[in-house]
Amino acid sequence: MTRAKPAATAVIGALTSAILLATTGCAGRAGGPAPATTAPSPPSATRMRIDKPDKLLGTWTESVDRGFHDHAEQDMGTFKKLLSAEPTSAMGTAYVQAKEVYSRERGLHIPGDDQRVILISAVSGTITDPTAALDKTFAGLPKVTNVAPIQPGPLGGLAGCGTVPAKTGIPVDICAWSDHQTLGMVTFVGFAKTDDPQGVFGQIRAELEQPAR
Repeated sequence: MTRAKPAATAVIGALTSAILLATTGCAGRAGGPAPATTAPSPPSATRMRIDKPDKLLGTWTESVDRGFHDHAEQDMGTFKKLLSAEPTSAMGTAYVQAKEVYSRERGLHIPGDDQRVILISAVSGTITDPTAALDKTFAGLPKVTNVAPIQPGPLGGLAGCGTVPAKTGIPVDICAWSDHQTLGMVTFVGFAKTDDPQGVFGQIRAELEQPAR
């Protein structure tokens, strides 16, 4: 059994309890403006899916902490409800910069000194209204403030990012995207502004969203 980083786990737990999307009838009010300000790109002729990288961004390894995975998978399950049909692919997982090592003396996995964690929850399938899907995603995150649209990048669709007040001292940034085939959210825990989470988000999406094989 693994042990999570206590502060990071507390932050993620609080966020997960707040993700009550409109599909459950419990949507909250987002702390910022709706991220969708322009019409999404028309559906691509190429079918897309979500692939899980063995290593994210070249060096980030998948966390072995069950708590992180549980939170990401719970969000993934919620996103499935926003699809018009069964998902064609889905993932909910977490990555850490420093690979956790096993301590034989303590009988558990010890995370490295880097307190940063990246949680990813994403699905692919048919999304009839990408604008509504993204709006519902942020509407279900009442603790997220300063929500604003960002450029979705070459993959198109719509994207937005917001922040969570760092009451625990650990900054949290949340970015989400939606197009006609994929919907996903990336949560950055412990990232400083100089880490450029919005820029990293674009790189992560490009690694996750791939043509279906």
